[in-house]
This record gives sequence, C-alpha cells and structure tokens, in this order.
Amino acid sequence: AKDLKQRPAIIEAAAQAAGADQFTMYSYYREELGLPEMGLVGRQLWRQSGLTPTDIQTAILYDHFTPYTLIQLEELGFCGRGEAKDFIANGAIELGGRLPINTHGGQLGEAYIHGMNGIAEGVRQLRGTSVNQVPDVEHVLVTAGTGVPTSGLVLG
Repeated sequence: AKDLKQRPAIIEAAAQAAGADQFTMYSYYREELGLPEMGLVGRQLWRQSGLTPTDIQTAILYDHFTPYTLIQLEELGFCGRGEAKDFIANGAIELGGRLPINTHGGQLGEAYIHGMNGIAEGVRQLRGTSVNQVPDVEHVLVTAGTGVPTSGLVLG
C-alpha cells in the first residue's frame, strides 16, 4: 500500500437490510413514509466503524426519488425526524456545508446505475480527485438501493 500512487479507499463498514414489512421494492402499505431499514443499516455502520454521523465529511446518498434523500438524512442520524428540510434549507448539504451530499451530481446529474457511481465518487472524495472536492475528507458514507435491499458503506 505504501507504493500506491493514490490513497487506498478502505471499507470501514458495510451493511444491508430489508424491512420486516417489505415484500416488494417498496411497501406502499406502511402506516408512515419512512425507511426503518435504512435506520438499521445506519446503526450497523456506526457500530462496525466506531464512527458517528458527525465523523462523516460527505455522503453519497441513493437519490432515485428526492424524498428518499431527506428520509435517509433522518434515518442515518444526520438530523432528527422531520428536520431534514431545515437541515437542507440551512445549507448543510452544499459544498462548504456540514455534510455535502452527492458531489458527483447524483443519479439524475451523473447516471442512474443503481449506486455504483456513488461508490466511485466516494473513492474520488477520499483521494482528493473529485470535481467537487470536499476538503480534508477522512470518511465518506455511501448508500444504495433504498428499498429491497437497502445498503450502505463507510469508506475511509
């Protein structure tokens, strides 16, 4: 590893989950709109890595539908339930904010290839080679497939 030209990206944690009430891509019959399985993924990631949401410098969130980005911010612990709109309105997800997200443009701005491009962007952020580079990145959260299955990685 010492001889590598670029910094390696280490998988610090990996998790996958499905909701108890999920039988299809998304259960439309839940009593409330949410992603409890993403909350489980988040708890697993934080436990495995020994990190917390405050240790993450940037996140690449699976953004196939805009509301799921807000729900993930809440379920992963970056803000409380019902607070994602304020978190975003206060500039937290912008470059220079508390948690810049989807610095590659997201699936709408780059490509919809089910999260693989998110992993590539996470690696670029760690290596300092992203077009929209966040300064001093040590840990990146990447999520994919909000639905069945829901998954996430912490890269460092």
